[in-house]
Amino acid sequence: MSRVEWTAEAEGRLDAEVRRGAELSHGKARKAVLTGKVFLDGVRVLDGATQVFPGARLRYDPASPDPARTEPLGVRLVYRDDWLLVVDKPAGLLSTPTGLEEADTALRAAQLLTRGGRSPKVVHRLDQETSGLLVFARGVPAARALRAAIDDRTLRRTYRCVVAGVPAEPEGMITSMLLRDGGQGRRGSRRGTLKVRPANRPDPGPMPGSGQLAITRYSVCKHTPERAALEVRLSTGRTHQIRIHLAEMGHPVLGERVYARPGGASRQALHAAKLCVPHPETGELLFFESRWPADLATVNPIGDDW
Repeated sequence: MSRVEWTAEAEGRLDAEVRRGAELSHGKARKAVLTGKVFLDGVRVLDGATQVFPGARLRYDPASPDPARTEPLGVRLVYRDDWLLVVDKPAGLLSTPTGLEEADTALRAAQLLTRGGRSPKVVHRLDQETSGLLVFARGVPAARALRAAIDDRTLRRTYRCVVAGVPAEPEGMITSMLLRDGGQGRRGSRRGTLKVRPANRPDPGPMPGSGQLAITRYSVCKHTPERAALEVRLSTGRTHQIRIHLAEMGHPVLGERVYARPGGASRQALHAAKLCVPHPETGELLFFESRWPADLATVNPIGDDW
């Protein structure tokens, strides 16, 4: 059967719409969705229960490769050699297991993408609801080299996000001493340590007292009166650092559920967009970039062309 394209005429489940539009049996329609043959408004959808609304564009492409083989768990391969692996992680997927029974993680996808070679080692993590670029080392020597590159800040990570409101300054450096418990039973900055400085200042050293130094640099790319698209660069990589700093500055990431009242987006509008990685063997700087995700295009003043 050749590719079929059509427009939905009524609201309903995706698998039912595929059965109607592509003229498939119930079983074949369900399998077509599960094996990645169906696209809704240009995006591959693997859940047959997804709601389809009138006017939606659908495509059934029986020749489309099964994403379980080419993109395990929705993780897209960006780069692979004998020393490292770079992937593009979807939102909703854990980077690594948090318990013995969790098999669906970016690490598991990396293992599937490196079968028959050096096994992937964790170098850094992304929050479950954060999408974007993630690097794994292949083997212990590579892991040591990449973790050292994070420590000496030669492995550079740049994020893009959309926040509530517009920062007073178009560029800035946010610094604080982060604690596991900032006073409300969750991570946060030690009282009195949060500072927003000019962006051209050098990275400061740790402040006296408890906590870990956290340094976040941001620049406003575009804004409306209600929200702003930011590019954010980490000098340090503390857990939830970007989310905490932006929320404490008064401009939480849209969709934030822990450090601000939820709203503005269906999930965290935070994406790991750029990686600069010194190669563990040669030292050559490798640059990678991931586009802004389509599911967050409507909340972004720039759209999805970012």
